[in-house]
Order: sequence, then C-alpha cells, then structure tokens
Amino acid sequence: MIYTQHFCAKCGNAAIGRNGSNKGQPKYQCTACRYQDLFGPAAARKTAQYAQVDALLSERNSQRSIVRLTGVARMTITKRIKKATLPSPPLVLRRPANAQRKQWEVPEPDELWRFAGYKRRKVWRWLAIERVRWRIIDWRLGSRGEAPLRQLWQSLPAHYRQHCWFFTDPWKAYATVLPRWQHRPCPKGEEQTSVVGAINCSLHQRCGVLARKSCSCLVRKSCSFSKSLAMHTARIKIVIGNYNFTLQ
Repeated sequence: MIYTQHFCAKCGNAAIGRNGSNKGQPKYQCTACRYQDLFGPAAARKTAQYAQVDALLSERNSQRSIVRLTGVARMTITKRIKKATLPSPPLVLRRPANAQRKQWEVPEPDELWRFAGYKRRKVWRWLAIERVRWRIIDWRLGSRGEAPLRQLWQSLPAHYRQHCWFFTDPWKAYATVLPRWQHRPCPKGEEQTSVVGAINCSLHQRCGVLARKSCSCLVRKSCSFSKSLAMHTARIKIVIGNYNFTLQ
C-alpha cells in the first residue's frame, strides 16, 4: 500500500483535513492557518506547467508560443515574467586565491542595441563579463552614451574596479569612463574581446530578446519586437540569470 502525506502549501503543517471538492478534485484545509487548496493531481499538474513556463522563458520562445506549448494563459505568463524583475542578490563567485595569483580576472565590456517599444527606439545593452570563468558580472540598459556605462562601472565589485584590466573596442565612451591605466582599447582583429563576443552569440541562441535576425518575438531585425521596455528588461534578466546559474 502506498500512503501519501499532504502538507499545507502555506505553513507546511501536516494537520490538514478534507474540505469539499472543486471540479472533482478533493480540497483540504489546514487546521493551523485555515489555508485551503487542492492537494490532488490538478495542483501538481499546474505546478509542472509553471515549471515548464519558467524553463521556456529562458529559451528562444515568444509568449504566444509558450501559450500554445503549455496551455497557460498569456496574462499568467506575463505575471511570471514581471516577478522575475524583483531585486535579487548579486552573484559573487571568485576563483580560489592560488588561481587569482596566477592569472588576473580580466573583464571584457561590450555594447549591443535592440528595439524596444517601437522600431525607431534603440535600447543599448551594456555587458561586462569575466574572461576566465565566462560569467556575466553585470549589465545595464540605456543609450550608447556615458551614463549607462558609468552606472555599469559603479555597480562592479571593488576588486574589479581596482585590480583589473578592461579590454574593450575603441568606442569613445570607454576611454571617458574607464581609468586610463586599466583601459585596454583593442581594434577589431586582435581577438582581445572574443570571449564577450562568444557569450553574446550564446545568449542570442537562447532567447529572441537578444537575437539579431529571427522570426521570434522581441528581436532586432523583424516585424515583431518588444512592445514594453519593462518586459524587455525582464526577459533579458531571466536569460542572463539562468546563464550564470549554469556556470555554478
């Protein structure tokens, strides 16, 4: 005989009792916090659907394609995307001390533009990656001027701003914001910014938000693009967060 123990989804208490049904599925009520919910296959199926939605949001899928694949309403998907915009602690991963003495942590900043809101509105994404571990340190959205780059520079951890060299392309904003002794401008062909280029290519394959040419939603050269800057930011945060998570 298989015995299944149910717990309250709100407080975790095992003291729950039967409390009617909803569309043929049994309902239970917690005797401690009086919380009611379905503890049957319907609730488990909904949890599996939401997990699939979260996985598809980090891939190259539009919201309407996720609706067709999972059956979840588009407004529900939008709410889950907005939940991803909540502030989260920064990812701080440093190499062991012996590895740090052998090779510096060399960041490579880069910038790329995408449409957001309407076709004439270009939103530039500034990215700073670590060359050794291939992880994304931080990123910002804005114009191609000095303001978003300065915000990105100030958001970097102190050891990056004090003890690292920054290899960039010859764009003039880098020479203005980055300290002279740390800035290493590299013309195209020297392959000093190849890592950030490879990461950009990898991110392009994961999500249409970052794609150059594609038929999916939220792309750069297509009839469809992000209609909202907030949703554009949220999708990029989901993709970059999952990318850093895979490196752990």
